[in-house]
Parts: sequence; structure tokens; C-alpha cells
Amino acid sequence: MAASEAPTTPAQTFGAGYEQYKQFSDQVMDAARKTGVQTVDAYQKAVERALEMERKLGVATKQDWLKGMIDSHADMAHELTTAYTSAVRSLLS
Repeated sequence: MAASEAPTTPAQTFGAGYEQYKQFSDQVMDAARKTGVQTVDAYQKAVERALEMERKLGVATKQDWLKGMIDSHADMAHELTTAYTSAVRSLLS
């Protein structure tokens, strides 16, 4: 703001301060949303990598019942993770 444009009344001063606060608040919220999305993406990738390792373990076992149990657990964990991350993403958007 130039010196000639400086607020002259208390209401103008308050309005200018509020506008600066609002802009800063919007920037902070945008940064928080981006960070939240990145965190959810990292979480989902980490879970998927762990489930991939779990499925490889299931393939390596010679016991059919154990393979079935591992696959069922991996499928359930994948579905829960997908539901959780989708819900969080909808809140962040």
C-alpha cells in the first residue's frame, strides 16, 4: 500500500488488516490441504507396498488355507485403506 492509499479511519484500518489476515489464512489452508493430500498419498502407497509383500508371502506358502487367509486379509486391508483414503480426500477437497 502506498502512503497516499493508507487507511485513514479506524474502519478502513480494520478492513485492511482483516483482508491481509484473510489472504494469509487462505494461503495457510491451501498449504495444509496440499500437505494433507501428500500425506494421504504416502500412507496409501506404504500400505499398498506392505500388502504387495504380504501377497508375495501368500504365493510363496505351500499351504492353501494359509494362502487363502493371507489373500483375504490383504483384500480386506486394501478395501479399508481405499475407503479411508477416499473419505479423507473428500474432506480435504
